[in-house]
Amino acid sequence: MQILNAIIVDDELHGRNNLHSFLKSYCPEINVIGKAASAPEAKKMIYELNPDVVFLDINMPQINGFELLESLVEKNFLTVFVTAHSEYGIQAVKANAVDYLLKPIDIIELQKTVKKLLSLSEKKPAAKDNHDAKNKILVSHSEGTSLLDFADIIRFEGENNYTTIHLCNKKSLVVAKTLKEFETSIPKNIFFRVHKSDIINLNYVIEFTNRDGGCVTMKGGTKIAISRRRLQHFEEVIKKYSCSSFTNHK
Repeated sequence: MQILNAIIVDDELHGRNNLHSFLKSYCPEINVIGKAASAPEAKKMIYELNPDVVFLDINMPQINGFELLESLVEKNFLTVFVTAHSEYGIQAVKANAVDYLLKPIDIIELQKTVKKLLSLSEKKPAAKDNHDAKNKILVSHSEGTSLLDFADIIRFEGENNYTTIHLCNKKSLVVAKTLKEFETSIPKNIFFRVHKSDIINLNYVIEFTNRDGGCVTMKGGTKIAISRRRLQHFEEVIKKYSCSSFTNHK
């Protein structure tokens, strides 16, 4: 029997426990590996547990289910919305949800949804391989040629006709390409140009400040200036991008 690992995201304890009980009793193909009470908790759980399925409530305090999905760089899981509200159907379709279950949950409908999940999960590996290929970039440098995963790039630092790529393994590669050339070929949902000389990976931001015109601190402690004209846009992007609370010193 095929087993899918799942997490349940719902701000109400009763909602989490009720769905877990139904899945355990009537859908043995689903193995619940985690339950989250908020979007920030769910985001951390998704990255750590890498579930096959996320059963997701929509109306949650501060950050709703749709905003949680938008904040994720990678979505290597199938989504099922579980909500007491029927008016979000169109948004659920746009979010590529597998199904939309209304509370109180009907067991027959839940079992139908699980059948859909099992069917779609068989196609997931090929789709994931294609997705992984799109998450890499081929660069030529003084030491040869490297196929880099975007997730391993902390930032791009430009100087004239050269760009230094700073990697999470503390290694740096100098490439004979302008920062502008990289800007047009990297995913904008991951990277942000904070300055004429720097493009950063939003995954590695740990703090930003408005003082002295704006500055962002990257994982590892490197501080990078944010240009004044980009500061407001950066704040909007980082708040929407992350479900965590970044420190913003006024």
